[in-house]
Amino acid sequence: MRSGLARSAIALLLACITAVVVVPMLVLLRTSWVEGRGRLAEVITDPDFGSAVANSFGLSVAVTGLAVPVGVAIALALRDPRLPGRDFWRAAVLLPVLVPDFVLAYSWLRAYARAGLSSDAFGFAWPQVQGPVGVTVIVASQAVPLVYLVTVVGLSTRAEPATERAGRASGARPVTVLRTITLPLLGPAIATAAVLIFVLTLGTFAVPQVIGAPAGFSTITTRIYADLALGSDPQSFVDAITLAVLLMVITLIVVTPADRLLGGRLSLSRTSARDSDWGTASRRPRILVPIALALYLIFTCGLPLLALVSAAFTRAVGVAPTPGNWTLDNFLAVLTPRTGEALGRSLLLAVAAGSILLVLGGCTAALSRTRSGRAVSVLVALTLVLPGSVLAIGLLIGYGRWLADTVLIILLAYLGKLWALAHRPVAAAVDRLATAGLQAARASGANLPTALATVVLPLLRPALIAAWALCFLTALHEVTMSSLLYGPGTETLAVVVLNSADLGRIGVAAALSVLVTVVVVVPGGALWMLGRRSRHA
Repeated sequence: MRSGLARSAIALLLACITAVVVVPMLVLLRTSWVEGRGRLAEVITDPDFGSAVANSFGLSVAVTGLAVPVGVAIALALRDPRLPGRDFWRAAVLLPVLVPDFVLAYSWLRAYARAGLSSDAFGFAWPQVQGPVGVTVIVASQAVPLVYLVTVVGLSTRAEPATERAGRASGARPVTVLRTITLPLLGPAIATAAVLIFVLTLGTFAVPQVIGAPAGFSTITTRIYADLALGSDPQSFVDAITLAVLLMVITLIVVTPADRLLGGRLSLSRTSARDSDWGTASRRPRILVPIALALYLIFTCGLPLLALVSAAFTRAVGVAPTPGNWTLDNFLAVLTPRTGEALGRSLLLAVAAGSILLVLGGCTAALSRTRSGRAVSVLVALTLVLPGSVLAIGLLIGYGRWLADTVLIILLAYLGKLWALAHRPVAAAVDRLATAGLQAARASGANLPTALATVVLPLLRPALIAAWALCFLTALHEVTMSSLLYGPGTETLAVVVLNSADLGRIGVAAALSVLVTVVVVVPGGALWMLGRRSRHA
């Protein structure tokens, strides 16, 4: 009876992932072969195509090379339990994750470009911010928190404080301990973070579109967007499909061997090492680390967000942001029925995606101990690195005749792309779940639903909150797939901001960006507090 229920659940999960991921990918491949094989040589030999591919690879390599050392260094620095304000810094370094990527890109322009805040306040401008260098630095600043999180997991599962303490007691210098003990143990985590950042950067869209495209810097994703924007040209659509297939192939080539080599090396096979096991250190790092973190956060988030708020409240570009020039006109201009509808649509999609994915992710995690369930888990994990633009085009071709320009096709895209975000936190919690409590409840006469509700659910509550929050917040500011799938009357708030920025409406775009940031950060902070309280309950 129980095995029959498990088989039915696995069949349902397979049907869901087939509908939202497998079918769109197969249709995409078939269409590319049927429609695009005749022009494949022409597309590949196009100089713009070669430039876009080279830019995408170069950007991925540069972002990985920049973000991984910084993220690992921050994780190691925040390992010291006696660091002043450690809990604050742990939360602060994750702030770039909460700020939508297109908002961060736009805010960097307002902060460091000509006529930006740094130019007005300090006489310093960074013209290269609008170009490949700026794209690299901004994408890397958003990638650092992901590297930090992966490294923290690696420290929990693989670091050996006792071995490190023994090394120090034997006279080894901290740098020697780091080089010979800590970093080799963290090798799989660092490699996993590097592969993840490389692949996610290949599929990044918003920052290259906002920062790079105006300066003539195109990537595969911005080429796909540009080709699809030429909706009346069938050949551009074929070119977009060819590029999408190429991006998918490159992603699989990078991810498949890495997953076979590193998969399971980060499993939470033991509880994390206690902070009190960390060896003693001099006071100097505890003074320098907070200063370095403060400067880093001011440069990557503080000044850009301050510049964004300043642009939103200032009367016009080039006018000094003094109280005499402050105005609410930009905010009044964005408070239109269209913006309200877009905001309501974004909230509805985010709530629906988070709730549905919580059920799908929870079921996938619960069934992952069976052979078929593990196969579903691997398939779900691969969806995380599937470029959003590729999935969007696959859905458009597969279901466009019925669902084009509807909210439902955007929701399907969110479900396909974000499933892994709901699965991983719950799966990690399930792996560490002791079954003794459930068995005791069952032995005491409780039926299965009662035992699950009273024993298992309270233990999984923090992971469930984290999974729902990740999906909700990511869907709330998602722009890559939304910008390709929206139609008249189905714009999300992120798409409205992107279109305003493309039209050069600086004050309005800044006000909309502030609105989006508030919409994301306020519930993000509330969910973080709720999760923190749940963990300590």
